[in-house]
Amino acid sequence: MDREKYIEKFRSIFTEYIFKKDDFDKLIFWGIGATTETWWDDMIKANLIPKYIIDSKKAHTNYKDFELTDPKDLGDIHEYIIVIMTTNPYTNQEILSQIEQEDIKAKMVCSCSAIYYWNYRGRIINMLKELEDEVSLISLVAMLEARIEGRLIEENLVDHRQYFSLHRFSCLNPKEVYIDAGAFVGDTLERFLFEKFATFDSYYAFEPLRKNYKALEYRVKRLEREWGIESKIICVNCGLDKISGEQKILSVLPVSAQIETDIDKNKLEVIKTTSIDEYFSNRRISTIKSDIEGKEMDMLKGAENSIKKWKPLLAISIYHKPSDLFRIFELIKSYQAEYKISIRCHTANGGDTILYAY
Repeated sequence: MDREKYIEKFRSIFTEYIFKKDDFDKLIFWGIGATTETWWDDMIKANLIPKYIIDSKKAHTNYKDFELTDPKDLGDIHEYIIVIMTTNPYTNQEILSQIEQEDIKAKMVCSCSAIYYWNYRGRIINMLKELEDEVSLISLVAMLEARIEGRLIEENLVDHRQYFSLHRFSCLNPKEVYIDAGAFVGDTLERFLFEKFATFDSYYAFEPLRKNYKALEYRVKRLEREWGIESKIICVNCGLDKISGEQKILSVLPVSAQIETDIDKNKLEVIKTTSIDEYFSNRRISTIKSDIEGKEMDMLKGAENSIKKWKPLLAISIYHKPSDLFRIFELIKSYQAEYKISIRCHTANGGDTILYAY
């Protein structure tokens, strides 16, 4: 495969985005929804700090110690770069339309993906140099291009067999010990049983939220009856992290509807956490699947010894925080350099982008 072709295609995405160091001193973040909340720490660590924040809905007066600004009050807005803080292509288009309708003349308007990934394009190129197959190169570049341009991924590039799209992740293994981090209500579990024809040793479903956990237990009872299995699916009302302890997390869905300024303290749920290394000790594991809303790095840090010892198959979400894309890749490679890495996109908006290590 012509790997350099895809690297050049990735570089070409930034042709219209020429950022200078001084540009980062004059940034305006537009939008304070779920993306802003999830991306905030990574943006600040990248020194992408806003001078002003604008909220189209005007539902709040401040956000993270910033007083929200009306663009009409900024006489020098032509000197600023407006960063659209969303990864949702529909919301992105709404904000672009508003900027056009209000005739706002900024120095540049770009997506948060454009300015963030421009900052880390070298690390992404290093990642492209090591991906195992051409589909991975196509998928990763397409996902980044779509997010940077604020649009959907082409339908033919969306893989609808999430967590099981690669052969070795769907083949039968009677000794399979499967860890489902973020089991939710058992959606992956049900798919797992179909893909594996219920051929496995044990399935550990970790779900920390009480409401989800009750639904998970209910589903497990039904699936055990339907498949004629018992004592092989272990539900654990706990989150996976780098250490054991307790955390407060938002316990309502959809999470995307909630931001820090909206959080009702009654909706914060105290959950227990443990690490894979502690929970499984020296017991063999064969697969780790993880979709835990941006806590993947911490989960992997708590699984370092298990990964180094057993080299399990990994199916890890890399789309919640922007740095997850390359940091998870780098961390896994530091644990096991022999891992082969593939990427697949499982939804058209770039969400559910999964890194497969094998």
